Amino acid sequence: MVADWRYLLTFSFLALNTLQAAALPSPPRADHAAPIPNSHANKDPGESSSISSIIGARAAAPMDVPTESQQSHSMYSEDGMNGTTPQPGFIPNLSITREQVNCLDLATGRDNKCWNELQLTTWVENWIVGHTCYESEGFSSCFLRQVGYPELDCTGIKLATCTPPPLKPDQDPRVFYVAFNIYAINQYFGSWYTAVGGAATTAGLNVDAIVQLIDPPSDTHLILDNILIALTGIFAVAPGLGFNVGNMLDRAVEDAADVAQSLRTGLTFIENAIIGFPQIGRYLYPIDTPASAVLQIADLKNRLGDLIAEVQSNLNKTVSSVMADPREFLAFAGQGNFTASAPSLPDQTQYLLYAFNTYVISAGLSGNNIYGTIAKDTNVQSLATNGSQNKLAYDLSACEGYNSENVCDTWWYSGNYASTFGLDHFSHIERGFGDVMTQLFQKYTTGQLLFDNAYACNQNGNYGKPVRVTVNAQGLNTQCLSQLRILTWNMDCNGVNDRQCEFVEQGPQGGFLGNCGSHSFFSVMDDPIYCVPNSYLGPLINQREHKLSRN
Repeated sequence: MVADWRYLLTFSFLALNTLQAAALPSPPRADHAAPIPNSHANKDPGESSSISSIIGARAAAPMDVPTESQQSHSMYSEDGMNGTTPQPGFIPNLSITREQVNCLDLATGRDNKCWNELQLTTWVENWIVGHTCYESEGFSSCFLRQVGYPELDCTGIKLATCTPPPLKPDQDPRVFYVAFNIYAINQYFGSWYTAVGGAATTAGLNVDAIVQLIDPPSDTHLILDNILIALTGIFAVAPGLGFNVGNMLDRAVEDAADVAQSLRTGLTFIENAIIGFPQIGRYLYPIDTPASAVLQIADLKNRLGDLIAEVQSNLNKTVSSVMADPREFLAFAGQGNFTASAPSLPDQTQYLLYAFNTYVISAGLSGNNIYGTIAKDTNVQSLATNGSQNKLAYDLSACEGYNSENVCDTWWYSGNYASTFGLDHFSHIERGFGDVMTQLFQKYTTGQLLFDNAYACNQNGNYGKPVRVTVNAQGLNTQCLSQLRILTWNMDCNGVNDRQCEFVEQGPQGGFLGNCGSHSFFSVMDDPIYCVPNSYLGPLINQREHKLSRN
């Protein structure tokens, strides 16, 4: 049975090993495992099961979230070897250069290189082969107990009891490094848990502001599982979108570049782990089903407390599983990123809510009969300034430059697609959205999230489908976070008499190319003026024979 577990681990880490800086040798067969020094190999009374029983230890442990007073007292000394800083989840790196750290001598400090240099993935696999645990005991508890740290409890998000392991005299560095990684990974999730918990009040205020800006019907439906994914925060936003995270941060943050880099780094940890062992994401990204609960937008604010609590519960289930299952633990630890210090997510609550905001905004717009539009390979600001203004059907002088949010007049320009997006209210085609988009992009979302994400979702044939998180060799990607329908201006229409030709994807909206009056109230001989949506950038803009009105 032990040998079977041995081979299961080997198979599970074929993908993980591609993430490591150096290839690790295959561990020996179980029946030839060599003794491991200083590993406390003697079995305690009551040990009755092989470590393979860890596979079944998936039940989430109860959360033990410290009180404010517990979080604030200092338990971490300047030498970095015991206690914690006042901010849970963060430990400063030691001021030691990489060259100075000898991985076999803990007195010289810690360095992330030591995980690969000491071949700790193989070492942990060998340790598992040579040890047994109590019935239903998870990996972290089993390891910490047997190597001399029974007082540490890292079975869930437990900031008060999962503290840095103290260095013991003559300790095998491999024992210390694995114990420290257990602590550091736990603290990483703890900082995420804390950030989500701190977002509840801001999320409620955001809902109020978003509803006031876009005025969606009170019965607009939101899918509960989609909200949970969106509320998970950073990892529902950054993957696969290709934009500068720094643009999304509070502009008052002086160290926005450092914060953005920290967020990207935090993303990489979870992304690599899920690529190595996809099961890790089963609690973080619930799969929508036809039976998924539906929440009306009018009830969203009142339910936020429960929703935040559920997201935190899912984070706790995740860390509990990572701590219990050695394959999941090594999917994180094997990256070598948790050996020098315990990484943490910066406390940028507003950023963590951008995914949530985007989902609510896009669902609200859709519920209000508002669609996104795209003019492919078109830069509307160039149209207004490249000398073609005299050839256009209406004045674009208000679009002579983009503002700080890449908005001009009623349009937003996408650098990713080299195309211009707008919003089109099918019930009020004359309505412009320039001011609304600017306010949304300043505080709650970005053009990339609202438009680019929606366009990619539409192009992949997924419009109307739930938010999806996919994992492959290229990374972790959140699809359809924006639920906005994107319609493409049809450039093959044949003049004002072709009133059924507006969009590529569907027929025209009501009022398109309707009569908006004539030039003169007193003359019936004047040419008619044709109504087009405020965001119209179809083929009729490039002519002067027929007059158009978008207001």
